[in-house]
Amino acid sequence: MATKRILVELDRQVLTAVLGDTKVYEFDCTTGDSTHPTPKGTFKILHKHEKYTSHKYKVPMDHAMFFTNTGEAIHESHAVGFTSWAKYFGIGAFGSHGCVRLSKSDATILFQWTPVGTEVVVK
Repeated sequence: MATKRILVELDRQVLTAVLGDTKVYEFDCTTGDSTHPTPKGTFKILHKHEKYTSHKYKVPMDHAMFFTNTGEAIHESHAVGFTSWAKYFGIGAFGSHGCVRLSKSDATILFQWTPVGTEVVVK
């Protein structure tokens, strides 16, 4: 049986969902800003929440899939297309506090596709 994994490319601001060796989805994303970078490395989805509100920032993070014990998650957010484009072109002030943000439709698709325990590689 093929293994699911998620690859987040910080330099391209792209998240790719892979099944075995086959790309299933590719989404624009927005990652951490210059003072709150998204951690690099290999992680696993620890827990998921369809509806979630950040305790620290008091903002919605629906379709949240947490991949660190320090609060970083892949989740739904607004204005992902613009902020992804800005970060890609070096405007580092736009971004998250370390999370990987997706549009509502992309976050919904990925949330449904991804089981707890899925590998997440951030590079």
